[in-house]
Amino acid sequence: MNSPYPVIASVVEGHGEERALLGLLQRLIPYLREGAYAHIPPPYRLPRDRMLKPDPLAQALSIVAARQPRPTGVLLLLDADDDCAVELATQIRRLAQNTHAHVPLTAVVAVREFEAWFLAGAAGLAGHMGLPHDLTPPPHPESIRGAKEWLSQRMPSGITYRPPAHQPSFAQHFDLDAARSAAPSFDKLCRDVLRFLG
Repeated sequence: MNSPYPVIASVVEGHGEERALLGLLQRLIPYLREGAYAHIPPPYRLPRDRMLKPDPLAQALSIVAARQPRPTGVLLLLDADDDCAVELATQIRRLAQNTHAHVPLTAVVAVREFEAWFLAGAAGLAGHMGLPHDLTPPPHPESIRGAKEWLSQRMPSGITYRPPAHQPSFAQHFDLDAARSAAPSFDKLCRDVLRFLG
């Protein structure tokens, strides 16, 4: 079964990203192209250590590619942590293309962490879920190792940032324009999604 609209499937590494990316893509599409629509199936979760191995990645891609409606593009998303984001994206894209060259796909690697994008767009989170009303983004947000800790330090006393609890909501509120300007890996996500839209 084919869809009259683009179908953007995804593979993510963490529990938080399972819900956060779904909502983020639904928000991004009309932001990137007014009036655009795409079908966004729930992401498929594959832990990072397995995503970097040929067989588990191939199995995940086979599952995602067989879903209905069939995806017109597949997004692989993971955190760089201490690795080079460009090299990691190249590595995982090569692994994927070895078995699924027929599937249009891209690999986006968040520099450091997915949460670096929240730091880059922190002004949009001001006053949200107990964060300060004067919250401002740090300089060079993608250089911070510990974006989750940065967010925890600014939350109300006794509350710690937890990806499954906070990522989906933060993904709906962070400043997209600021994040594109300050976080090149987020800008890459935007460019790749725009390409999937045709």
